[in-house]
Amino acid sequence: MDYPARCRPGGRVLYFNFPLARELGLIPSRHVDRMNARLEAKILETFAIQIVNEYDSAHPELMKGARLKPKPYMATRYLQLQHKDKCGRTSGDGRSVWNGSIEADGIRFDVSSRGTGATILSPGASQANRPLPTGETGFGYASGTADLDEMLGSALMSEIFYREGIPTERCLTVIDFGDGSSVGVRTAPNLVRPAHLFRYLKMNRHAELKRAMDYFLDRQEKNGFWKLPADPAARSARGLDHIARSYGKLAAVMEEEYIFNWLSWDGDNVLADGSILDYGSIRQFAAKSNKYRYEDVDRFSTSLGEQRYWARLMVQAFAQSADFVLTGAKRKLRAFRDAPCLAEFDKEFHEERDRRLLWRFGFSPPQIARLMEKAREDIAGFRRALAYFEDLKVAKGPEKLPDGITHRPVFLIRNLLRELPRFYASAEGGMGTDMDPDRFCAIMVASYAGKRDLEMTPSRAGHVREFQERYRTLLRGADAREGREEDTLRRIAERSAIINFQHRLTGDGLVWIIGEIMAVKDRLELDELQDALDAFIDSQVLIPGKWKPIPEEDLRSTRLKGRLLRKIQQDLELYKETV
Repeated sequence: MDYPARCRPGGRVLYFNFPLARELGLIPSRHVDRMNARLEAKILETFAIQIVNEYDSAHPELMKGARLKPKPYMATRYLQLQHKDKCGRTSGDGRSVWNGSIEADGIRFDVSSRGTGATILSPGASQANRPLPTGETGFGYASGTADLDEMLGSALMSEIFYREGIPTERCLTVIDFGDGSSVGVRTAPNLVRPAHLFRYLKMNRHAELKRAMDYFLDRQEKNGFWKLPADPAARSARGLDHIARSYGKLAAVMEEEYIFNWLSWDGDNVLADGSILDYGSIRQFAAKSNKYRYEDVDRFSTSLGEQRYWARLMVQAFAQSADFVLTGAKRKLRAFRDAPCLAEFDKEFHEERDRRLLWRFGFSPPQIARLMEKAREDIAGFRRALAYFEDLKVAKGPEKLPDGITHRPVFLIRNLLRELPRFYASAEGGMGTDMDPDRFCAIMVASYAGKRDLEMTPSRAGHVREFQERYRTLLRGADAREGREEDTLRRIAERSAIINFQHRLTGDGLVWIIGEIMAVKDRLELDELQDALDAFIDSQVLIPGKWKPIPEEDLRSTRLKGRLLRKIQQDLELYKETV
């Protein structure tokens, strides 16, 4: 859907991703991380836009004095869970447009903007059965605007995930219009979603599906990410294997890192290359909150434990699509239950999940490689011992949350991952010493747990002993050098303290942090705000050697920036146990 667009006045650049801008060649490589008048004016000229939609065209009086952009912008069609049409005939970008693409270092990046106005493809427009003005709030998912707090949260979390090596879109800039609305600009090497492709599959449109699949595969190949043969059948099979491994890795990362993403049959909330998209439904949990479900207007989301199923089902739908492209005949989805690419998904899922498990426990990349090669049975046994504690839920039962439901975990495993190697490395511990079961559980028990949750039964004490035995087995097998247990423990304790940082961001924590930013944004100089946001991002990149805690001098400062950073630190402490 092509839309003319007009310049939207009154904008202010609230956040700009300088590292990303340098990677894209949008600013010189030596440009300092400081906004200036020329740069802000160019950002606003490029991205501060609002489409001229069907309602605007029918009411020309609304366009008086508008300054139109010279070329149209594109809203794309795709499947959408919230839309009553389940085939993608009338659904797609309800508030976004594609700005274009840009090539940098041999990679072509897509750029799109959210909050640019109400399109005819939103669920609300379909519900109303008529074009709606931008800002309309009488129908769900119809306003065409993007709340500033949502765009800021997306910018911060996506950049944290990217720097931690999690496949994701990134945010280039957030523009504040002073009324709570914003435009958020995102980019990725390929912004095609499964929902773009599955739309043609649902409607049995062979020619369009073939062109769309060819485009996606060509783009991945030209960007240098995948190597694909020329023969159509071999090309399709190789492409499916790449897709399957990408989705297997994503599913494993989300499950192991406690990242909630509402995956479903439509393939809307993820990119076709297996990257995270659209942070409106992304949450990072403090523990294994696999009973949490987000409550939407008329349905509950999938859960943390179900993400693997839906990721795998999307790979199965990719196999169905590829077969349709090659044969011209669409077979039922169930005919692909044993597609070879699903075995690739399963293999990559288990490989990445084990790597992430060992990483969380503080093992270094060489140690992880050694254990993955020589100790797979030990890893599997340790995972079973860990699952007992990860999966325990409070006796109180499920509870209602402002945005859904959950059943809270008893134990915060990351607390144990920090403290257990320290105990073994200490004078009171040692590799041959078991930590007392009561102390073991007390280290990681959540503050909201009740007396019944803390009861030490013979069975639980046995699970504590088994956990430690299996953990020590991995520790002994991690290093090829004999007699270096003390050194190994010290390094693992140091790494685990960073990876499992006690002030790790949660979904609730981000909500309150964004609230703090919103409260002071108009009283801070732009560079001061940018510095504060960058310092916060750096403090959440929990990778040994890259982690940069918020500087103590900033936390002690009496300036507004210092007070904001202290508030952020307090929110991280307050919400460190939540979803």
